[in-house]
Amino acid sequence: MNQITIFNYQALNKEEKELKSLLFCKKNQKEFSPKKTTVAALLNYSKSLSIRKSKYMNVFEMVLN
Repeated sequence: MNQITIFNYQALNKEEKELKSLLFCKKNQKEFSPKKTTVAALLNYSKSLSIRKSKYMNVFEMVLN
């Protein structure tokens, strides 16, 4: 049975971190996020959208603005 020393563990841990950084491209990665105006526009649209069930049509969608 193999025994792992603290030095083996540290080396494995370092290699694992390096592989994770390569896999997930953590280095030089830009973070993207939407503009506040875009989020506000989507929220306002979702508030004004009305979706109702209908007897004659399956679903009736209407923007209330």
